[in-house]
Amino acid sequence: MTLLSILGFVGCSVLTHEINGGGGTQAEKAREMMARADNLPEDDWIEVFRFDPKVDPGCLSIDTSCLRLSARWSVDHRVSLEEAADRFGMKSNSDGHVLGRYAGCIKTEPDGTSRESLCIEESAEGSDTYEVTIQMERD
Repeated sequence: MTLLSILGFVGCSVLTHEINGGGGTQAEKAREMMARADNLPEDDWIEVFRFDPKVDPGCLSIDTSCLRLSARWSVDHRVSLEEAADRFGMKSNSDGHVLGRYAGCIKTEPDGTSRESLCIEESAEGSDTYEVTIQMERD
């Protein structure tokens, strides 16, 4: 009976891992997400909002993403969408319309385990101030 209980627990753990996209633990995925977010800003960017992922080992990603990261920076000069996307690790010129732009969004195609977006918008304050926002989700 004990052996069956242990096998059942191991089986559920493996199944949960596969449902959540495999490829490492939630803690490893969360660290990778935070490292990518930390790589994006330059020294003069001011962080105005950040929500780092919370690791919930019991989360099943059947209908929701288990890990989410959102961050926003205020920048007092133009920021190239292409350069920011390159630092963030996204392809900025997949459709040929992004090169040279200073405002807009780039979104990855949902692949079943992750979604990402990078947006640059002119600030409501005006005066050549921009807001850079990222969103990442992992199952």
